[in-house]
Amino acid sequence: MFAKTAAFPLFATPVWGFDLPEDQAGPINARLLDLLERWFTPRPALKPGETWQTTHDLHEREEFAPLLPFVQAAVDSVLEALAVRDRAWLITGCWANINPAGGFHPPHIHPNNLISAAYYLRIPREADAIVFHDPRPQAQLLRPVSTRVVPETQAEIQIEAKPGRMVLFPSWLRHSVRPNYGNEERVSISFNVMLDDYAATNSAPMWRGFREDGSRA
Repeated sequence: MFAKTAAFPLFATPVWGFDLPEDQAGPINARLLDLLERWFTPRPALKPGETWQTTHDLHEREEFAPLLPFVQAAVDSVLEALAVRDRAWLITGCWANINPAGGFHPPHIHPNNLISAAYYLRIPREADAIVFHDPRPQAQLLRPVSTRVVPETQAEIQIEAKPGRMVLFPSWLRHSVRPNYGNEERVSISFNVMLDDYAATNSAPMWRGFREDGSRA
């Protein structure tokens, strides 16, 4: 009937995943988990659903240093995939998240940055995903019943979270973490990256976490 047909994947949103070798992720994660256990002992009080978060200078800590080469390689790979011309970049904020039972992250973005990421230290089976939300609200105006899953039309897409995995995504992409329905704490690290010439004044996180003494910064 047709001389030629084609489907064009217009305006695709890439998300990248990098798994560290198990023999290297294990010691790195153990070292960071030990730091966080000391940081949050005793645990500061939280309201239901809240999450413990460190200050956003975690990448400057000695314990983070073994992870930096993997961060460097992952970010460089993403910038290469995006064909960015001037690739000098820096981390504008890096912090740890501890989700207790019931803890979650509502849908949000990371303003004033180019790339954001999550790296996983401890993931219970009941909270083993990061959820990405379709950034085109108008795409959900009409949703016919589907006979199969079509990734290009889903309103939400989950990516498995597991220890040693690093997930990078555009900072403007809305994402969330559903409530931790287990009893084990979910522990991850988040960081933002910006190109050097953008980062001087606009990219620092606009919130403050807990200091090591349990007080809020």
